[in-house]
Amino acid sequence: MEASWYPCRVCARSTEAEDSYIVCEACLADIELAAADGPPDRDEGRTVSLASSRLVPLAPDEIEARLRRLLDDW
Repeated sequence: MEASWYPCRVCARSTEAEDSYIVCEACLADIELAAADGPPDRDEGRTVSLASSRLVPLAPDEIEARLRRLLDDW
């Protein structure tokens, strides 16, 4: 399938994708950071942040799978 340009479902920024069901990488990163700053860990009384840990870049198919799960839950 050929990629075309569609608006991001969050910020409406034009984003290249294979279908119109898309959230741009910047909005996806914001969503993941917000999820990482969730409720505090009750055992230690502090939050665990993914931003402070070392992250390995995701494969393109894993990014798409996570994005689709997020949009399906939305």
